[in-house]
Amino acid sequence: MITLTEQQRVAILMTLLAISAFLTYYFHAVLMLGTVFSHFFYIPIILTALWWEKRSILVALFLGGLVVISTLLYRPDILTLNDYGRALMFVIIAFVVASLSEQLKGREREVKKQRDLAQRYLDVAGVLFVVINADHTIQLVNRHGCELLGYREEELLGRDWFLTVVPEASREARRQVFDAAIVDGAAFPGRRENPVVTRNREELVLAWQDTVLTGDDGRPIGLIGSGADITDRIRAEEALRVAHDESNLYLDIMVHDINNANAVALGYTDLLAEALEGRERDMVRKLRAGVTRSIEIIQNVSTIRRLHSQETVTRPVDLDAVIRTEIAHHPDTGIVYEGKPVLVTADDLLPEVFANLIGNSIKFGEPGVEVTVRVEEGDGVVEVSVEDTGPGVPDAVKPHLFTRFVRGTNARSGKGLGLYITRMLITRYGGSIRVEDRVPGHPEYGAAFRFTLLRSDRPRELPVSPAPAATDRAITPRP
Repeated sequence: MITLTEQQRVAILMTLLAISAFLTYYFHAVLMLGTVFSHFFYIPIILTALWWEKRSILVALFLGGLVVISTLLYRPDILTLNDYGRALMFVIIAFVVASLSEQLKGREREVKKQRDLAQRYLDVAGVLFVVINADHTIQLVNRHGCELLGYREEELLGRDWFLTVVPEASREARRQVFDAAIVDGAAFPGRRENPVVTRNREELVLAWQDTVLTGDDGRPIGLIGSGADITDRIRAEEALRVAHDESNLYLDIMVHDINNANAVALGYTDLLAEALEGRERDMVRKLRAGVTRSIEIIQNVSTIRRLHSQETVTRPVDLDAVIRTEIAHHPDTGIVYEGKPVLVTADDLLPEVFANLIGNSIKFGEPGVEVTVRVEEGDGVVEVSVEDTGPGVPDAVKPHLFTRFVRGTNARSGKGLGLYITRMLITRYGGSIRVEDRVPGHPEYGAAFRFTLLRSDRPRELPVSPAPAATDRAITPRP
């Protein structure tokens, strides 16, 4: 659309008024005819109304007066009320068109005001914002988008989005996704990572999301898209992943070598314990306890690493098989367990829970400590308890027992990682854990660790295997 300057408009109006004056003179003085030419007068009147609103009334008065005065000068014999009516009609047309023009320009100003406000909002946004027409051309792009891509706004408007900023390797696939969204009237759901190419050919990664833009008839006419630059974050994550993989490699080597050294140390301490007696044998047993503690530390570190690295996924696990396997590791301890086949939602780390709880009961209990494992099914959950006849847990310690690095009161208490890991695992499985007195109100008679696990909905026939021989003897709870 051609936009005229103020000088051009004035020149056009003066030309039209001069033509109107010439036609009036020519028809009245030369041809001696009436004002049949006056329809031409509507052109300058309407143009003036569109350009300068109510100033058109002055033009209408001038042209109406021109007609009446010219008739009086050259053809007074034919002057009628029709000429006065025509002059009045000029004024009415000028007023109506000027009023409509004023309203139209007011609406245009309001629309421009709202558009400019929206543009300012988009310009201050810290993300790229773009409107892409159905023909792939860029209709609108905000200031941050221009700065991000390295273009001026006028250099992007009207250009093909995919040819301009989408990398060639993914251009065709992205174009097909765009066209499908226009046809279906629905954009690809959620956020995704889309690469773009800047003016200097640098490739950036945007966290992209878009929505379909529809016209007044409800039909899709384009897409509104926004993208946040996450290139630095992606690069940082990649660097961290490489460092993480390297540190895991070193950790695996360290764990492997330390475990081998611990295995050798345990073998030699067992041989020394058989060969020595008295004070020397006691020293060897303390040495063996230190090596065992080293093994526990390595196991805890490995477990925590697997927890944070998400190496395992939850699935239906045979709880009965896990418990029986752990009981078999302690053949010299009196452990009572009545088999109850049930599937729970867990992962490969579930045995760590029972290794920690049963191991703590044996390690911190009095000589001849007795352990009971119970399994009870509820509404969608399974409640498990590991009870012992050891020294118990004081009330003051119970609220903090599962906190990292909190130790018990027993002289042989460790660094507190075992129970901390246990709580992490049970929470991961959607359950909870607590510690209570085995005999309510008497912590000195032993502890009861109770936790819940979610039942698995997958049906399965679980075999009931016989309990180990060490579990056959009954335990009479002490008072």
